[in-house]
Amino acid sequence: MKKTTLLLSFLICSTILLLSACKKDKKGPDNNSYPKNASIEYRYTLLSGNPTGIELSYTNENGGTEDIRNSTLPYSKKITRKVNANDAVLAGFLATGPGSIKVELLIDGKVVDSKTASVNTANAFTESTIYVWNQ
Repeated sequence: MKKTTLLLSFLICSTILLLSACKKDKKGPDNNSYPKNASIEYRYTLLSGNPTGIELSYTNENGGTEDIRNSTLPYSKKITRKVNANDAVLAGFLATGPGSIKVELLIDGKVVDSKTASVNTANAFTESTIYVWNQ
């Protein structure tokens, strides 16, 4: 269990570092007035198979990380949070296949990122999405 949690943490940190170094195209409902309230929704959907040990992770209302172990899908969480320029939210998962899972990130009702991961064997698979508010 520690190995999977460490793997998920590493994936999330790597994604944040990689994306914070790159200029992000404007995909979502942004304006230049900060701070502002944002409606954030995380959606996790089982597309196929019967994966086990599903661990979900997402940014909570306070900007921290919420982890849900042994989750069942579908799963959805809606929050409202005050954000500033360059704040980021992310959603990710880790599971053991076989199976296929989709994770979606919605800001103010609009899908700003969506990823799908699949595996046909009993191996672990993971994916994450991120959104960064522009300046």
